[in-house]
This record gives sequence, C-alpha cells and structure tokens, in this order.
Amino acid sequence: MNNKSKEKNIVVLDAMGGDFAPAEIIKGASEAAKLYDCKIILTGVKDKIEKSLMKIQEDPSVFEIVNCSQEVLMSDHPGEVIRQKKDSSIFVGTRITAEKQGSAFVSAGNTGAVMAASLVNIKRIKGVFRPAIAVIIPLSEKKIVLIDSGANADCKPQYLAQFAKMGKIFSETILQTQNPKIGLANVGSEEEKGNELAIQSHQLIKEIKDINFIGNVEGRDIFDGVCDVVVCDGFTGNILLKSIEGIANLFFGEIKGILKANFASKISAIFLKNSFMRMKRKFDYEEYGGSFLIGVNGIVAIAHGSSKAKAIKNAVKSAVWSQNYSIVAKITESINN
Repeated sequence: MNNKSKEKNIVVLDAMGGDFAPAEIIKGASEAAKLYDCKIILTGVKDKIEKSLMKIQEDPSVFEIVNCSQEVLMSDHPGEVIRQKKDSSIFVGTRITAEKQGSAFVSAGNTGAVMAASLVNIKRIKGVFRPAIAVIIPLSEKKIVLIDSGANADCKPQYLAQFAKMGKIFSETILQTQNPKIGLANVGSEEEKGNELAIQSHQLIKEIKDINFIGNVEGRDIFDGVCDVVVCDGFTGNILLKSIEGIANLFFGEIKGILKANFASKISAIFLKNSFMRMKRKFDYEEYGGSFLIGVNGIVAIAHGSSKAKAIKNAVKSAVWSQNYSIVAKITESINN
C-alpha cells in the first residue's frame, strides 16, 4: 500500500482526564490534529467537549466525539472504575482502541484506571507476564528509559527479564537508540549484590540473546548515563521517578531564589534567561508527553495528571510515532521468540 492510500493513524483521546480537562486536553488535541497525520477520537461528556471546542473556535467536525455519561476521578479505585464506570471516557476509550486495530489511546487521567481498563479491553500481548510503564528520563546529554516506573510493585525475576526486552524495543523505537545498553537497578555493580529478586533477575537478563546487558547499575551511575534503559520493579521505579521529579523541582526552585536574591543577581538573570529556559525545556515532562504502558496489545500513552495542551500534543505525537514504527508488533516478536 502506498503512502497516498494509507489510512490515517487513529488516536483515541480521553478528553476528561487530568487536572485541566477538558479545556487543555481539547487545546492539545486541536494542535495535534493540525500537526500530525492522524484522526483523533475524543471520549467524554459531549456537552463539555463541544463547549471547550467553541472557546478555542475549533470546528467540532475535525474530531469524532463519543459521548460518555461518567467521569473517572483521580481518587477512584481502578476496580470500581471497571465495575461501576463502564461508560467513562477511560473505559470507553480503551474499548474503542481495542476495536479499532492499530489505534492508540492517550489519557492524562487516573493511571490505575487506565492500566486496569487497558488490561480488560486491550488485553496483554500473548506471552507477556505483566505490562510495565516505560518513562523517558532526560539527562544532560541523552535520554534514558526507566521501566517499570510504577505498574508492578511486586515482581518476579521473569517479569524484569521481559521488562528488559520491552525496554530495548521502546528505546530503539521512541528514542531511536542504536543497540541500547540495558542496566539493572541495584545497590551495587557486582552480580552477587542486592536482594534475591535482583540476583535472579540479573542471571535471567544476562542469558537473553540480542540484548546489550551491561549488568547492575547504581543510582549515581544512572545519572552519568552509563546505560540507555534502566530495569527495575515498579515499586523501586516509582520511588526513583518521584525522587527525580522532586530533585528537579528543588533545583529549579533554588536557582530561581538565587537569581531573585538581590539587584545584582536580577541583572545577571536577564542575561542568563535564555540559557536557563533551554535547560528547563530539556527537563520538562511536557516535551515528552508522558509515559507508555507497554506489554498490552495496543498503544497506551499515559500523560501526567497536570498536563496542559503542550503535553497532550506531544503525547499524541509519540502515539503516532509508535504506530508508524509498529512498536506493538516488535514487542510481540521479541517476547515470543
């Protein structure tokens, strides 16, 4: 099939998910529709979606709108959403994604609900023990992938071995990293270091063919960029991710305080403004759109709960990129070979 006859990518977007929904979600969808070759389906309360479209003077016919009578709160338990909110934007969105082969789902809503609905509707790739959340961490000179960053608090060694495989595919596809270096998060670099999970996972990953496994990596090594993919259980990964976010906020807050301390520093800030803005953009989560739930039989992008239009636009971009580079098919082949 040539490019002219190729159907547009389909992205199903949860219009009600996130702190700034639906207004910022709709803005992001509008920007993405103009920039990327995709059809965007909006799920959510139709009246609220149409009001947001009117505010930005966007033609509603640009999107397909699927009305949902229920909304998922950030405080909702995932099990309750599956049982009692089957007409919510998240549940309906994941169901549509499953029905429309090759489509992608994007949400800035309740992460647990997105994961649960994805497992029920989109389901796991055959052979995958547990889907994992992959997130991009920007460093000074490169970007790395952290997997799992929160989907699985309790893990078995074979889960981490699969995370290594999926993380490799994600790094190659999304970040275009050639032969990515895979590291296992641990308290020491020696093979015998760590708890039983780390020791057994190390042995399993070491035996995987076609993976550039460099062994254990300590927390400080991660920030030196010694590897391209960091593998860990979801409990460790989520603590690591939240710690990185907290340190970044502290760092930028301290710099802001120093530059506003006195008249001389305020003058210096004028000359340094562009440099600091470039640095802030490099570490801005909105530049990357969010994280991905990989290991399910479809593309699921989970944007940050505080996402605004820019983050949603970039999440759609990453979803389209994943579709174009067949990330699900590549993970399926890797897991089942």
